[in-house]
Amino acid sequence: MNPQTTIFICDNDKDVLEALSFLLRQAEFDVRAFGSGAALLEAIEAEPKPLRAVFVLDLDMPPMDGDVVHEQLIARDYAKRNPVIFLSGRGTISRAVQAVNKGALDFVEKPHTSSTLLPLLHRAVALEAELHQKAKRRDFLQSMWDSLTPQQTKVALLVAEGHLNKVTADTLGVTERMVEVHRSKAYEKLGVDSPAELATTIADMKSCGITVGP
Repeated sequence: MNPQTTIFICDNDKDVLEALSFLLRQAEFDVRAFGSGAALLEAIEAEPKPLRAVFVLDLDMPPMDGDVVHEQLIARDYAKRNPVIFLSGRGTISRAVQAVNKGALDFVEKPHTSSTLLPLLHRAVALEAELHQKAKRRDFLQSMWDSLTPQQTKVALLVAEGHLNKVTADTLGVTERMVEVHRSKAYEKLGVDSPAELATTIADMKSCGITVGP
């Protein structure tokens, strides 16, 4: 279990909220409980970023149901790296399926059992840790790429494509010496030593969803 990940539970039924919080704490999860969607959303905005969390949301909790809270999490860019699990009554199964189609990890039908919920939460915590590491890697690569000047960016892209200094210089309308200077600085900032390593790093950035270009 990842001790950095907190389970954020939201249910407007006080008895269910207390019972569920007790169950998860007994299973050694770090838990924060909220009786409304508005309270949950307000709390997470005050949390340090990036938020290390898994959300467990009751679907039926007016005036802000769980699927509405989920939409807010998506809009605020939390749902990409913080798994969401829904608690769904018999009348809300179709809505739970719709939420899964929008990116929620899964749903558990009420009344839930520990044998159903706990394995799912362990999977969610493991997924959150994986997503966190991927996002951390992406942020690191993005910061490296953003450190390049526009001219260093142009040179890096051409060098990564295998162009020689003379061709790069002609393409950009600069001297070969300037290409060498920009290439050297780009290598230093990106932590590479060769065109092959540069190409690999740029490919890695693209695979992380980073837009590279002048």
